[in-house]
Amino acid sequence: MDYRKVAEQIYEKVGKKENLVSAAHCATRLRLVIGDNGKCDSKAVEEIEGVKGVFFASGQLQIILGTRDCK
Repeated sequence: MDYRKVAEQIYEKVGKKENLVSAAHCATRLRLVIGDNGKCDSKAVEEIEGVKGVFFASGQLQIILGTRDCK
């Protein structure tokens, strides 16, 4: 898996830096606070290689990441 490509695709689909308020992570999740949820294509993020799930919780877009072998 090309992690740089995955990161670039996520960045593009969430609306780039203009739409990112903050970002945090843990071992399996990328947690993003989005300025305008309407500019975020969460369905397209779900289709990116390595993304296992996407959901909104506690005001954050949470992206679950894993290896390609787990899907």
